Amino acid sequence: MSEQFDTTPGCAARLDAEDPLAHMRDEFVIPVGPTGHDEVYLVGNSLGLQPRAVRTYMEAELDPVLESMQAEGATVLIASNKLKEAVGMKGGMVNPDVLIVDAIEGITGDSYVSAGKGVRQIKGVFHGVILIGGNGARSYLWKDELLRLLINDRHHSNMVLAAIGSAVPSMGKAGLLQSHEVTTEPGNKKAIAALEDSKAVFVDEPMTVSNRIFTVRDANAIPTFLNPFIEEVAKTPKK
Repeated sequence: MSEQFDTTPGCAARLDAEDPLAHMRDEFVIPVGPTGHDEVYLVGNSLGLQPRAVRTYMEAELDPVLESMQAEGATVLIASNKLKEAVGMKGGMVNPDVLIVDAIEGITGDSYVSAGKGVRQIKGVFHGVILIGGNGARSYLWKDELLRLLINDRHHSNMVLAAIGSAVPSMGKAGLLQSHEVTTEPGNKKAIAALEDSKAVFVDEPMTVSNRIFTVRDANAIPTFLNPFIEEVAKTPKK
């Protein structure tokens, strides 16, 4: 005798709701399709879904920004909430220079901070902050309270802020985008929903700028963004 298995969506939803391990789904990066919906992932001869514990960033966003800022002679520090190697979505790797908390301590001027390799001095003020997106943004940037403190302080000090792609909701969650027109990846429904929750107005444009806050749609829009950002930073009095 054979039993007929219930294959209706309602049954699947009920089984998901009853699964004691359902919360583990959020610990993995599930690919998002062109319509913004999670794709079905069929496990074959692969290592499986990427754990969110692997801190991922997007090289296509970070690399051109670093190159451009360094070409301008700017001192660029990569800050993270852990002094741990971050993995790029294409396999690149980068080590943070400082903890986010160290960057907060440095924003008022000279400040002695620990960066994991002894004590050193960070001189001057950070005149601009750029948030880089990637698959890890939702887990690590959107929820980071120290990051919110950092960008709020920079904004209130009339410095320049920017966020690219999936990093843009971080500024909304910091309360900086209310009633502002902003952009992000147009297929990223979770990012758009987070921005709408922050009372921001989503527009499908390569870049927006308002009150010294830049939002950039994705890596393809970075060439449009770099010169205006550099020009805006140049207007900031040196301290």
